[in-house]
Amino acid sequence: MRDIRTIIATLLVLATLPGCPKNIPPPEGMIEEPSKLRSAVDARLGSFESARFKEVVLDYFGKRERMKVRQLILVEAPDKVRVQTRLPGSNEIVSLLVTDGDTFAMHRRDTNEYLTGEPTPDNINRILPVDLSARDVVRVMFGGAPWDRFDAEPGDPQISWDRRTGRYVYSVATAEGGELAMQVRPSDYAVASVTEYGPEGDEVYSYETDNWRRYGDRLLPTWRRFVWPARDLDFSVDVGKTEVDISLPNHLFRLEPPPGSTIMRLKEGSSP
Repeated sequence: MRDIRTIIATLLVLATLPGCPKNIPPPEGMIEEPSKLRSAVDARLGSFESARFKEVVLDYFGKRERMKVRQLILVEAPDKVRVQTRLPGSNEIVSLLVTDGDTFAMHRRDTNEYLTGEPTPDNINRILPVDLSARDVVRVMFGGAPWDRFDAEPGDPQISWDRRTGRYVYSVATAEGGELAMQVRPSDYAVASVTEYGPEGDEVYSYETDNWRRYGDRLLPTWRRFVWPARDLDFSVDVGKTEVDISLPNHLFRLEPPPGSTIMRLKEGSSP
């Protein structure tokens, strides 16, 4: 009996050592159709209406430099976003970005430039490099799926189970011959990460989430990291406090050009 107990204890220790691959089996009644997994992800997302993300710290790495800024982020389903940015130790807003779903605008206080255009992924990426539409930004902040990003690819959706992470994988083939893959938690159908791979399996773009906290009977991530190697971008968003399903007046998502500002209208295909 002593030998048996020793063997069991040794196996338990080995299972916890770094490098030991996990082998998490799929749940009973595993979802096997991509459309059903998508419906489950959307059902969770539908429980959110709005949120205020306070005391946000954006930690940016890129082009051999590092910068930290403080932000206040407001979102309202399906496609309203407001991002106020301040420098650490200052209450002065250095930039303000808003979209009401029909148009977006941003004002940079240092240059007094006012940029405006349609809230398309290309236009938003010129200012907020997340490779997402306004609607997808809202979805991602609620732990949902960036469906506009996935629906833009030509491949048919596929579903599989990742035994290493214990999550569903929803994927599509990209126009470049790679793959866009999303990891979905089976416990609540929240999206844990999204990664785009190139034709050779190299990582083209990714974001991941961590430090999920409970708000009533729902969970939201308080940490997100975006990596975009081709643009030498790597930044994380760490949220200090979140208020869910609050009243957000429509005027918070609109911004008129400040007096004397230089107005720049962004069009698809124009330079970043």
